[in-house]
Amino acid sequence: MKKLYLFVTCFAMSFSFAQNSKEKQNVSLTFGKEAKKAVVYFGCENLKENSELQACMNRNLNQDIQTQISFFSNIADYLHIETAQSKLGFKINEDGNFDDVSTDGSNPIFNSVALSSLVLLNNKMERANLKITPAKGVDGKAVTMKYTMSLRYESAEKNNDFETFPSENRVLFTLKTDEETIEVRIDKEFNLTTFGNNGSREYYLGKFSNLFEMASIDPYATAFDAAFKSGAIDITKGKIDDKEYKLQIKNFFENDPSVQVLITVVREENGTWAEYYEYKTKKEFNQSKFASLTYR
Repeated sequence: MKKLYLFVTCFAMSFSFAQNSKEKQNVSLTFGKEAKKAVVYFGCENLKENSELQACMNRNLNQDIQTQISFFSNIADYLHIETAQSKLGFKINEDGNFDDVSTDGSNPIFNSVALSSLVLLNNKMERANLKITPAKGVDGKAVTMKYTMSLRYESAEKNNDFETFPSENRVLFTLKTDEETIEVRIDKEFNLTTFGNNGSREYYLGKFSNLFEMASIDPYATAFDAAFKSGAIDITKGKIDDKEYKLQIKNFFENDPSVQVLITVVREENGTWAEYYEYKTKKEFNQSKFASLTYR
């Protein structure tokens, strides 16, 4: 059982409400002085007063964001993330789209999920040919509005054994290009670093604040795209008891909380790879002999 707390903060008006006994949201949104008419968010079209429009946007955007990031509980389980928070900055521009999205938080994985929420909403709007009705200035023309959201995740079950692992870093993914193999590693503070290997040596590549930042530039972008399309992303491979094994993760980027993140062990047999075992929980995997292959 997990709890997802979502807070939206800004400078002017504040509203508080609870959707159910498990989740609580405190929401407030900026209403800039240059705007005479508030943004009209989806489901708020029949309202007229600015205070009503703001309260409606609070409720509906809150619900949409929470829907988009509800799958984070699966990722948090996999990575033993018990708490995480991030500030999500964005604008609703004159065209009625989310724009200039940014995050500020210490956990790069949660930052990635926060960013993805508005990216996914924009994509859905584009596919449905929908636009948010932007705010209007005193001259009646559309104006851009800036918002800040504070998102916080908290697991109801505190059982983090990450600090007990016998290594400072673990391999999260392995990406392949024509020139090199790239390991994406995560440390006990959930920092993301990348290391390349060209077959003759290993070398440090960089550090990233979130996965979106990493996936936006090559060679990571091309490698991530290929990995996403395959459905299973390589973690790493190595020998256990003189046999070669490959570890893969399934559904890590699946935007569906009902889909479970799985770790699959694939064994080389007669020159081909065959599925050997599938772990349904990270705890089960961490107690296995294969966990040591991820230590760095």
